[in-house]
Amino acid sequence: MFDQENPEQVWLGEPDGARLLVRDPRTGSSEQRRLSRLPAGHPQGYAQYFEAFIADTYEAVGGSPDGLPTFTDGLRSAKVVDSVLRSAASGKWEEVRDGSAGD
Repeated sequence: MFDQENPEQVWLGEPDGARLLVRDPRTGSSEQRRLSRLPAGHPQGYAQYFEAFIADTYEAVGGSPDGLPTFTDGLRSAKVVDSVLRSAASGKWEEVRDGSAGD
């Protein structure tokens, strides 16, 4: 359960009980810590998420940060969308083309 009045915490119900997780930049995975830019008690908002997105984008220009889609991911998505559009036009199942010659 998430309570917008307490944005720093989430209540997770489990078969064996429940636990309350509180955002803390000193704990969690390295990815969680990297994205937690403000100290606990200071709720993060749109501005912080936008800043993180821009930082990842700048890093992607010179590298490949974890979690961002790659060109290969985008190409695969375009091929799937192409197949969906062909299927809608033909009314039949369509194969996802691999892009090789003669395809």
